[in-house]
Amino acid sequence: MQSTEQQTDEMDSLVNSLGARCYIRTPPEGVKSRSRPSSGNEGNPMRQRSVFTAGKTKFNVSAPPFEYKSNSCTQGTSPDSAIRALDLKHRDIPISLIGPTQLPVNSRIWNSIAARPSRSVDDMRKSTKNDFFQHQSPCASPNYHLGGSVSARNLDCSSPRPFGPVAMPNGTIQIRLRDGIRIDMTVDRAIRVINSKEKIIIAMSGNATSVALTHPNGQVFQHGGLVEIVGYDGMKRNNFVRFAKMWQKGISLTAEGCALIYLVDAAGTRTTSDAISFDTNRDYTLPVFLSGSHQGPNYVREAVNIVDNTSFWLNDDSSETFEINGYRITQTTDGLVRVTRANNKCIIRTSPNNGSATVTSMFIHCTASLGQTSHLFVRRGERRMHFDGTSFVVRNAGHSAGFDEHNRLRVY
Repeated sequence: MQSTEQQTDEMDSLVNSLGARCYIRTPPEGVKSRSRPSSGNEGNPMRQRSVFTAGKTKFNVSAPPFEYKSNSCTQGTSPDSAIRALDLKHRDIPISLIGPTQLPVNSRIWNSIAARPSRSVDDMRKSTKNDFFQHQSPCASPNYHLGGSVSARNLDCSSPRPFGPVAMPNGTIQIRLRDGIRIDMTVDRAIRVINSKEKIIIAMSGNATSVALTHPNGQVFQHGGLVEIVGYDGMKRNNFVRFAKMWQKGISLTAEGCALIYLVDAAGTRTTSDAISFDTNRDYTLPVFLSGSHQGPNYVREAVNIVDNTSFWLNDDSSETFEINGYRITQTTDGLVRVTRANNKCIIRTSPNNGSATVTSMFIHCTASLGQTSHLFVRRGERRMHFDGTSFVVRNAGHSAGFDEHNRLRVY
């Protein structure tokens, strides 16, 4: 039979193994309690043993109860508490709030895949409710379509905007993409692409018979069989301004400060009395976009129907594609935008990184770019013009002529 001391030790070990629960016991009948050091409760035959009071630590009866706090965002949790929990858990990750529910997300990931930029947590905390809904409202963006002339020098498409196409109060459709690119469209398919980062505007009429391009290297305006061109160096290496006109007689060309106008046709290069009138201060993309197009308050309902029938998808290469009003609009991850019609005969392309622009229709093909390959090129049938910032050369019927780097006429 085990001794009384061994039985007492076994009971003590059993109590300790039961965890945080407290047991009060008295010695069995006939067993004397072992003497214990005084704990301030002399005269009380009962004693308490647990994992919390074992050892030298004394039990604090006045301590507040333990409450478990979770960092997870549960239903009913306020956005501020969710943000604080995320800030504590992910201090190195930028957190932004998305949507009217103020969902916290990773800013870097969201900005790389979303057409609408995210707002930082600090900005959201400082903004009021009215400011937030003004940020979301499509009508908060300026209306450029029917107002004054919008030149490429004062464009700003970096303001907050809604995701996807929006029907505007003037009956047009507006699509804001990443990297400061905006697309305006009428219900009869007139289109205007604005690359505010590189100061590029491209416009095409609804029937694709008129095209206009505004670029740092010059301007191009095509209407029917007439193509008017002005070229100036967008890299600011010189201040020469050259003009050209493609029409039924051939290609006429001259330069600012030149008293003569030259004509290149099947017979060669010679002077002519035909005038070249090109207003360099005019934005030709606006009349191409608005002239004869269906726009105004009477077309708002039709514009809304077009927006409602828009298709959008994300491609395997992470590029984004819209199909709207007979156009397919694609933007790649580096910002390049490509706009095509269903028959692929009309193409508009521009990039916010290198200042490139391309417009192709049934009547004209035009390209332009900045940087090391800075140029402006126009082709209509067999008539061509190429400008590299210094030399301005036209070619027609096997003959070429133009102005060299010193702005002197050369016949090739």
